[in-house]
Parts: sequence; C-alpha cells; structure tokens
Amino acid sequence: MPSTHSRLATVIGTAAALLVLPAGAAFAWLHAGLYDVSASSKDNPLVAKMLHSTYEASLHHYGGHDAPPADLMSLDNIRAGAHTYDANCALCHGAPNRPLSAVGAGIQPAAPALLAASRRNNPALMFWVIKHGVNMTAMPSFGKTQSDQTLWQVAAFLYAKRGLSKTDYDRLVSAPGVGNVSQGAAAAGAH
Repeated sequence: MPSTHSRLATVIGTAAALLVLPAGAAFAWLHAGLYDVSASSKDNPLVAKMLHSTYEASLHHYGGHDAPPADLMSLDNIRAGAHTYDANCALCHGAPNRPLSAVGAGIQPAAPALLAASRRNNPALMFWVIKHGVNMTAMPSFGKTQSDQTLWQVAAFLYAKRGLSKTDYDRLVSAPGVGNVSQGAAAAGAH
C-alpha cells in the first residue's frame, strides 16, 4: 500500500504536469509561427472574442476617469470635433455614404463605424480611446499629437451626432468659422 507521502507526491507531480505541459505546448505553438498574424486574414473567432473582451475590460478599467470640459456639448465643440474627425478618423471609421479609404478597408480587425446610430459613444470612454489608442489594432494614440481639447471635441461630436445623415455630416464639416480645430489635426496621421 502506497504511503501518504508518495500519494501526495503523485498528486503534486500530476498537478505540475497538467500546468507545465499546456504552457509548454502553447509556448511552442506561438514560437513556431503557426498563428497567421497577417491583416489580410480574419482572426480566429475565439481569438477575436478574447481580444475584444480584453479590450472592453481594459477600457472600463482605465477609461472614463477624465473629467470632460463644462462646455463639452457646445455647438462649437461639436463642429470642431466634426472637422477633426473628417480629417483624421473618417478614413478608417467612415462617414455617412462615403466609402472607406484604402487604409480603412484594409484594417483587420475592421475599425468600428463610430457614427452608426446604434453606437453609445460615451464621451469619457471615447476620449480615453482616442487619446491612448488601442494596442494590436490600427487605432493610434492621438494624445501624442493632439491637445486634450481637440480630443474632447471629437468625443463630443461622436456622442452628439450618431446616426447623422450625409447631408447633415457634410453641412457640419463644411461649416465656416470653427476656431478650435488643431492646426496639426490634418497631419496627425491616418485615423
């Protein structure tokens, strides 16, 4: 009859093997280059779900803590946000009745359609995403190139103008006299 000591050693050894073997197999699989990281292929649905769940949990953990300006939803801020969005974001996220740019069409995973009527676009969370970007996507950190004021203006536009028609979008982005648009907005990048 085996001793208690030997049974305990067997249980511990089995538990260790059950932890080490899958970790070793995962390490070998990752370093063998078997996972296709090309942007021209779709993510495995399990991987896509895992990455999106990680994104949402991270966003709700880190985002939403910045205090918006008191005049966030002013027409001037919304107009300025529309101009910045049109110059930097519409390429990937789209604009009403406008095809995506070649860059936007080639992004995997696809950038969300931020102006869709069904979007919530919480301004504080949108501000955080725009400012910090999203790792392992094409979403850059505009906090490196734009002022917080400009980023809040884009967040205000995204919240106020969900479901916007092409006519209303065109009217808003062509409105003259927007003094709050950052001079570097158009040169900030392709997003």
